[in-house]
Amino acid sequence: MKPHQICDDGSMREVCEKSNELRKLGRRVIRDRPDLAWIRESRVRIGYAMSSKDKTKDDRIIFAECHRVKPLWQAFIPYDFVIVFYEPNTMLMDEKQLETLMYHELLHIGMDDNGYLKLKPHDIEDFRVILDEYGMDWNAVEEGDMNNGP
Repeated sequence: MKPHQICDDGSMREVCEKSNELRKLGRRVIRDRPDLAWIRESRVRIGYAMSSKDKTKDDRIIFAECHRVKPLWQAFIPYDFVIVFYEPNTMLMDEKQLETLMYHELLHIGMDDNGYLKLKPHDIEDFRVILDEYGMDWNAVEEGDMNNGP
């Protein structure tokens, strides 16, 4: 991934790029999870991107997000959803944590009773299925790792 771009005022600008690695991970998770088979069967179009942003909200680290692409933008963007991983926040995660994070983001993809795609909120602070299978601290990294870098 390209580093942040420095703006004239000295601030850093976020750089986002399509990610083939995340696309492969997403496809693998969809293939391996029976509860996500409907995504493949319904031909939901998902784009995957990696961001250089060190994103936080209310003093909490944001590891990734799933965005619903609005109908107007679908005229220009061939996706129903875009999943973004924030590289500075995920770079110390191991493969299992990245897989769980992808599963978490894919669980945001839903369909209403009329067959329209929608963005689903958490059913609890995280998705119950994630907590049941991987536990409360599935996204924790070793405390020393945050200071040592990759």
